Amino acid sequence: MSEDKAILVRNQWEKSGTKMLKMSKRPSCDSSSDGEISESQVVANIQKRMLHLAEVLELLHKIYCNNKELYGDRFLAFVGNEVVREWPWKDFPFISKKALDLLEKKESYEDITGKLPFEVKDKSTREVFKNLRYEHWTPISFFRDVFHQHDPIDKETYYHILIKYYRVVWITREEDDLLNKKHRSWRPTEVYDDLGIDIIQHDAWSNISDPSA
Repeated sequence: MSEDKAILVRNQWEKSGTKMLKMSKRPSCDSSSDGEISESQVVANIQKRMLHLAEVLELLHKIYCNNKELYGDRFLAFVGNEVVREWPWKDFPFISKKALDLLEKKESYEDITGKLPFEVKDKSTREVFKNLRYEHWTPISFFRDVFHQHDPIDKETYYHILIKYYRVVWITREEDDLLNKKHRSWRPTEVYDDLGIDIIQHDAWSNISDPSA
């Protein structure tokens, strides 16, 4: 029956044709009839996506631990670059104080907190991007190396790993240079503070990443 179903699925695809993907359009849960919803609702949707990613990481970690000889290190690269990095619509970009200062020097600018780069349309705001960097707060290598350094981890733990340590930030080129001198791929949690890189916090995100705050 499974083989017959496989043939049926293929035939159905040949008749219906290729689906045209809208990669830059936000999912319907992130928008409303007037085009916008509150940042707190967007964050709540991201929280759900993190839960789903945690479920996938739990499964992949089990597969890797039971089949290291079958897959080797390429499996780790896949987890970091294709699963964690590319999981859709999970990013809620923060911004550093110095990056915001560069924006505020413009007569008018678009608030880029919580927006992905391609969603920023204002021309004067995009002009500032050449002096900014879009950076992972924690290197992707951390989420990859968890598979190598630990026995299988449950989805609840992965969820907290993602919520606490995965985020993207807009920083200045100078701040990025400071990070890359010694901490390009390995970065302790206190590095930003030690280097004087002040990341502006956001209440909507704090409500899920640190409910006690």
